[in-house]
Amino acid sequence: MTVKIRTLDEAIAHAKRGLKLVAKVQLAKRPITLKVHPDLDILEEQEGYLLGARFIFRAGDGDHVVDRVYVLGFPTEDPEETLINRNLANGFLKEDYRRLKEAGIRLLDEPYFEE
Repeated sequence: MTVKIRTLDEAIAHAKRGLKLVAKVQLAKRPITLKVHPDLDILEEQEGYLLGARFIFRAGDGDHVVDRVYVLGFPTEDPEETLINRNLANGFLKEDYRRLKEAGIRLLDEPYFEE
């Protein structure tokens, strides 16, 4: 059976139909540059970062990669905002881990964002 997994919801749907999936999770803080966009009140280029996860699902026919972004932040934010962003990302991760496990997907690890 050939399957395609492009989102977490697709992985969950396949698992609920009986496909055995194992997932590995890699977290990343990726630097980005926001370009000028007057309609969004971005009047000059601005540095930022994304907190995201890469879910690698192993199915019978190979690996499927799903990237998910949880938070957009800025290096200029104060430490409290940084902590809030990290806590938000970890809360979303916790919920995704719960959804995946409830569907019967085995997680090899459950990393969270740290300082």
